[in-house]
Amino acid sequence: MLDYAMLLDRALSFIGDNAPSTTFFSQTACWAEGPTQALKCLIPSGTVSPKRGTCFRWSSHITCMQVFEEKTQTPLGGFTQKTRKIHCGPEAVFGELFCWPHYGKLVMGEVLSITVYNCSKVFSNRLLGTLVLSLQHLMTSGRLIIREALVDRNHRVTGIYIELDLRYVPPDGSAGTWVEEDFVYQMKDSSELIIHNPGFEELQAAEGPRASELDRRAAVLGRKLAKGLETDEEEEDEDFCDASEMEVSGIVFSPVRSRSRLCFSRDLFATPAPQSFQVGINIIEAQKLVGVNINPFVVVKVGEEKKHTATQKSTNCPFYNEYFLFEFHEPRDTLFHRLIEILVFHSKKIPFLGTCIGTFKMDIATVYSQPDHRFFQKWAVISDPTDTRAGVKGFVKCNISVTARGDVVGSLPTSSSSRGEDIERNLLLPKRVPAERPWARVCIKLYRAEGLPSMSAGIMGGFSKIIGEKKVFIDPYVRVSFCGQQGETSVETNTTEPEWNEQISFIEMFPPLARKIKVQVLDDASVGDVAIATHYIDLQQISDPGRNGFNPTFGPAWVNLYGSPQNSALRDIHKDLNEGMGEGIFYRGRILMAITVEIFSSLSMAERKLGNKMKGALSKLKLKKKSKKFKEKAKELNQLQGEEEAGGSQDAKQPREVTVEVEELHPLPEKALGRKEEFLLFTAFFEATMMDPSLSSKFVSFEISIGNYGKAAEVVTKVQRRVEKGEAKEEEQPLLDPGSDGELNVEALGPASAALNKSVTKGQRPEPMEYDRSYSCLPMTHEKPCVYVWSYWEDHTWRLCISNWIVKLAERLEQGLDHVEKLMRRPKAKAEEQLRDVLEEFVAGCRQYSLSTERKTMAHPNNLDRCRMKYLMRNIVLYAKQGLRVRQRLTQANVKEKVKETRRILAKLRFMAKEPQCTLPDVLVWMLSNNRRVAYARIPAQNILYSVVEEEKGKDCAKIQTVFMKVPGLHTGEIFAKLEIYMWLGVTKYAKNCLMELPEEFKYLSESGQEIAQLLAYSLPSWLSRDDFSYFQLRAHLYQARGILPADDNGLSDPFVRVVFSTYCQTTRMLEETLSPLWNELLLFDQLIIDGKKEELKTETPIIIINLFSHNKFGSPEFLGQAFAVPQVKLVDEPYTKPALQFFDFYKGTKAVGELIATFELIELDYSGYLEPSVPEDVEPKEPDYLGDPHAGRFIIPEGIRPVLKEFRIEILFWGLRNLKRVNLFEVDQPQVIIECAGKKVESEVIVAYKENPNFTELVKYMDVELPEQVYLHPPLSIFVVEKRAFGRTVLVGTHIVSDVMKFSPRELEEEPEDVLKAQKVSSQHLPSETVVNIAPAAGDPRPSTHPLSLVKAPLKKICINKLVKKEDEYEEEKPELEELDWWSKYYESLKELYNQTHSDEEDVENDDVNDAEGGNLNASSIDVEAEDEIAIEAEPARPKRKLIATLQIYNSELENEFGNFEDWLCIFPLHRGKASEDEDGNEDEHFVGKYKGSFYVYPTEEAGAKPKVSQGVPRNRPIKVLVRVYIIKATNLSPADPNGKADPYVVVTVGQEQKDTKERYIPKQLNPVFGEVVELTVSFPMESELTVAIFDHDLVGSDDLIGETKIDLENRFYSKHRANCGVASQYDIGLCEEQERSVR
Repeated sequence: MLDYAMLLDRALSFIGDNAPSTTFFSQTACWAEGPTQALKCLIPSGTVSPKRGTCFRWSSHITCMQVFEEKTQTPLGGFTQKTRKIHCGPEAVFGELFCWPHYGKLVMGEVLSITVYNCSKVFSNRLLGTLVLSLQHLMTSGRLIIREALVDRNHRVTGIYIELDLRYVPPDGSAGTWVEEDFVYQMKDSSELIIHNPGFEELQAAEGPRASELDRRAAVLGRKLAKGLETDEEEEDEDFCDASEMEVSGIVFSPVRSRSRLCFSRDLFATPAPQSFQVGINIIEAQKLVGVNINPFVVVKVGEEKKHTATQKSTNCPFYNEYFLFEFHEPRDTLFHRLIEILVFHSKKIPFLGTCIGTFKMDIATVYSQPDHRFFQKWAVISDPTDTRAGVKGFVKCNISVTARGDVVGSLPTSSSSRGEDIERNLLLPKRVPAERPWARVCIKLYRAEGLPSMSAGIMGGFSKIIGEKKVFIDPYVRVSFCGQQGETSVETNTTEPEWNEQISFIEMFPPLARKIKVQVLDDASVGDVAIATHYIDLQQISDPGRNGFNPTFGPAWVNLYGSPQNSALRDIHKDLNEGMGEGIFYRGRILMAITVEIFSSLSMAERKLGNKMKGALSKLKLKKKSKKFKEKAKELNQLQGEEEAGGSQDAKQPREVTVEVEELHPLPEKALGRKEEFLLFTAFFEATMMDPSLSSKFVSFEISIGNYGKAAEVVTKVQRRVEKGEAKEEEQPLLDPGSDGELNVEALGPASAALNKSVTKGQRPEPMEYDRSYSCLPMTHEKPCVYVWSYWEDHTWRLCISNWIVKLAERLEQGLDHVEKLMRRPKAKAEEQLRDVLEEFVAGCRQYSLSTERKTMAHPNNLDRCRMKYLMRNIVLYAKQGLRVRQRLTQANVKEKVKETRRILAKLRFMAKEPQCTLPDVLVWMLSNNRRVAYARIPAQNILYSVVEEEKGKDCAKIQTVFMKVPGLHTGEIFAKLEIYMWLGVTKYAKNCLMELPEEFKYLSESGQEIAQLLAYSLPSWLSRDDFSYFQLRAHLYQARGILPADDNGLSDPFVRVVFSTYCQTTRMLEETLSPLWNELLLFDQLIIDGKKEELKTETPIIIINLFSHNKFGSPEFLGQAFAVPQVKLVDEPYTKPALQFFDFYKGTKAVGELIATFELIELDYSGYLEPSVPEDVEPKEPDYLGDPHAGRFIIPEGIRPVLKEFRIEILFWGLRNLKRVNLFEVDQPQVIIECAGKKVESEVIVAYKENPNFTELVKYMDVELPEQVYLHPPLSIFVVEKRAFGRTVLVGTHIVSDVMKFSPRELEEEPEDVLKAQKVSSQHLPSETVVNIAPAAGDPRPSTHPLSLVKAPLKKICINKLVKKEDEYEEEKPELEELDWWSKYYESLKELYNQTHSDEEDVENDDVNDAEGGNLNASSIDVEAEDEIAIEAEPARPKRKLIATLQIYNSELENEFGNFEDWLCIFPLHRGKASEDEDGNEDEHFVGKYKGSFYVYPTEEAGAKPKVSQGVPRNRPIKVLVRVYIIKATNLSPADPNGKADPYVVVTVGQEQKDTKERYIPKQLNPVFGEVVELTVSFPMESELTVAIFDHDLVGSDDLIGETKIDLENRFYSKHRANCGVASQYDIGLCEEQERSVR
């Protein structure tokens, strides 16, 4: 406990620690048009003179200033400018310059307001005085130098004076010229005009931990004491200008990386790779079907595939229990768009031609998003979408599961009986979706499109080229698909800018169970319609299902379309991109649309509105599309019909069927979305490396485009190895006129036009990279090519600015979590402390966002913008509270769990950051080789968007970023080229900021090569030139790799590594036949030239790419994986510290294929002398030592970085070999095991007769090797199994690599958690069969009952069985009769308990989120409340009630997963042989050749004793006979084996040569059979150690089919300490037989 008096004294000192402070608030972020003006304000000093009667007790003050500039007519929201805080006496000298650029004419009545505040660490700022100046005189004179007194809150003159130097520069220069030298303060560069994030300010030196804790506690106490000391008026004023709030509690935010951002493997895929999926649907039964004497059957439809059940006669409650399996092999996104439909039909006399009773629809994405990717025994609500008045037509009980290859399938919960089941509380709906779903009308409004490509489809397109006709062959229309329904607009003929002004309406239950709306623009053709582009709108992004949420809404807003780069439907190999399959690689126009949802609250309203809409419908589903002329005739006809009906009855009859409706809309006003602004896209290329060697003989250039602006010519995309002779011709077409976008004319575009755009760099011939010539690069050392494109778009950048803020929150959180996960791989690395800091930074960022967005203004917002702003604010605060809760519950033991929890918060943050209404198209970077497109990169516009506010700027804006080029259509994930580019995108009025972040040493050259003296808005440089360079040296310390892929037929590889950095590439030496190469090599890259600002190199370091290859004697090396790394930077003026080895993961595609232990350092060379640049003096060693022969030129990792070696003893336990397969068609008879580590080998004895006894007789051997002191750096152990054959020949049987040697080391060598007590060692000299169990706690013991398996270690206490059942025990419910209980009662009660426990855990997690979300107003203050409430009150746990029936422990997976494969002393090492499979979904079993059983023990040699440690407590290795009893209870979700979708399963149990089955008792037509069988077998270890349980399908004709099988290792289960001989339960029921207490798997 802290002394309260000391705490109170410190709190009072905080209250007194106040000082004057100023901050500048600018509300002049004016968006008016016109020439640029500016207002400059210089505050040289401020004099603080206390008033009479006021006593200042402090000798120093913290002083800053706040200046407000606001308009008198319309106040504008803005950003904050403030001076620094200074400690001062009676005078405060600031000497700071602030500038406000202003566009448009200044109003004469505008004022400048300056406010001085006294800052406090605890309280809000105290107002000292204000000065308000009219700018009228400044506008006429041009300059004012004044010294004025401030006035207080009561408008009385204070003794505080302030000196100001003001300047105003008008557009025509009438008030003087802008001469910066006239000011006392000199600006370093124009970047100081940008208002920086105050959170990035440097902090003062932190006090010790105890002092900081005292300060925090004192601050909380001080705030509470101060609440009664301040008036409401003061609080209101101080809250508005609270500088302490803007500082976000002194958190320094880590910078967001651009250049050194590690690339995700998923980002390298141009086309998503197809995967294998299974969709399983089990139709169990139906209830309450509408109809009399019906014959129902159910049709299940997934995508285009259909299957149906049998027909049940004359029943409303049919029972089916039929299982249907649908298999797909396609990309994940394509499958998730598919729909699952369950239709119930009434069968008539003609088979399968029945009347539809009702349907149920749900997309696959909804199912996959559920826990375990399934719905289990839920009731689907059957309704008729063609009749909204009918209500529910019945219920269908079903199981639906979606499984991808590699997914872990959990066990199924207990099945519930349909008798008395509450159907309405168990519906087939996602969580938080209401049971009663009303009907709603989803309206998609389609107004017009712009910039569509001129597609010449078919023969007529080619013929028009021959004759030179320039007619546009495109007749566009839009097809919208939603929830199985489809609607189409009319067709506009011969235009690339169609105007439809139509609305497509769908009737669907709300909320819909389909996430995506598909919007597809097509070209109407006589033969077959051709897709121009496809876009999907995610309903989850445009709605919020929460209690305070909003219904789906969108627009009106532009939607950008992407697809194939080719405009001809013939020979377009990328036409799938136009269908929405994969990432679009070319801009193909945009479409203006909106989405609204209208929910029918009652049936009468639904009838009335639907009836009215049916009158005005122009077309219905499945009708022929109408042209514009036909549409006008239909409109006139409808008007005539309406006049005739006006005189008749006003009551329209409700139609029996509701279909998709298309009707006309009023066109949007021209300026509804705001007028178009001019945008500048500027790009400078700094580096182009790692290019494919095939480009070395051709000129290479780059093209930058945004929308249709910047496309020089449209040419056919080249695809390697697929281009035929007929496709080799270039097809060039003139671009769409950039000025034709919308209604812009050339006069309105201003001086920037298409003629000024420079979008393609000058062609350069690639050169081989230095050192290793495996790759090519472009020579850009001295001159960097620049391109720039002007374009015109509506200025809705404020949407992207808000999104950028959240993106940066997510980027910082992800960077921090990546660092924490790296620390978790090393013992004693303090991952817990790092995670605390990461969460603290995240919460502070959320608080800063919530404070800033309250003052954010929106230009031309629509309904989604307003709703989304509240949604973002609410969820950001919610996630901050969740982050605080994770931080409070974080301990050293649960770091891994809390990292996963934080990852879930990050995934929600990433989803929320996606802006659904992004007006600006993505920027496309194309690599052109001989004017052919060979590779591309697509960069979101928001990433490079400029904003004057630091946090709202794109994460890569005005930064050198690393971009990887991809080949269109390939899904291998290979990098075609690596670029380092500088990009800037913004409104033209900010154009002079586009070059501000470039290094100062660059000269700006024009196209002709002349230096540009003064940069103007429309005269940008074509080249960046530099002569002064900074030289660096890169040291790549490559120690070893682990777990790499085998590339040779013998299951090994010959690995070497290529390290690529900048334009340099070096290679390590090749090591033969190993999967764990130990290079211990230093690669030295000398005199490197690194572009960019030197002070930013610490955070924005160029990325290093490590490519792993296997040497091939007869061809090119085989690629094995890729890793990315960021070097540690050491500048000349910094002290040198040696780096530590780190882990880097190798990836091949999306699959992890090993890890690299290495470190990299980038050292700035000292070039202060007259000689060549040299390594600084403090770097050790300056000259590294050679590795082996000096003539080879290879270096060894220096001491201090290279691990310190120590002698360790590796004891090896040889137990035996199992299941060895044939080698070269011959069986293995005399195998031998060789263990290799760090260059030393140990050979086991040769097993003389493997078939008779596969165990070793000599159990223990050892070897002493030199290993690193750090256990986590120990090299892998390699296990080789060989066989000696005739003529002294040795054949390799299989290999295994043990990467994690740490688990075979004693615990003392690893990190010992302080808060975890050491487990008591159990004597292993007795077999588990001699261990007895304490089945009840001692009397009066308050501890809760423990798990039965944990009681194995405790001694037995003899307790009378009658004492176990106490009279005072409370039962949960009424106790059943004992004669009613049997083993099955216990089993089903256990299933029910497991099901309830799983659901309660899920509900606890959800309730936390719901309670946070519904906890009232969520704002910044609620984060503070959560942060201060750190005291958790633990309630005393209630005493558990005695269960009705003693239950069993049932596990969700194999027992091997629960108990570590029973490898407590005997481990199983699978052996493999052969090359790794190319297919990532490939079956690994084809390389499996057997198993080696044994163990290891690694410890320092000095601790070695006379007896080996690995064999202590190990039983004798001799053959023994055991009795195996197998209880086969049931099977679930078997695959159907018969044509009727069923199976007739029975069980076959096999051990060695002994086999037993239940073929005579097969269960007919069942996919979830309950067997209830017991099988006993007598087996002999070690010859018969593997049990096989197989399920076959019984067939009357032909052989039986295998449905599936599983293998269980009996030997490890028998020898494990976890083995329970008779499954003693912790609770007994008197009267049950002995068999009821047996364990159940």
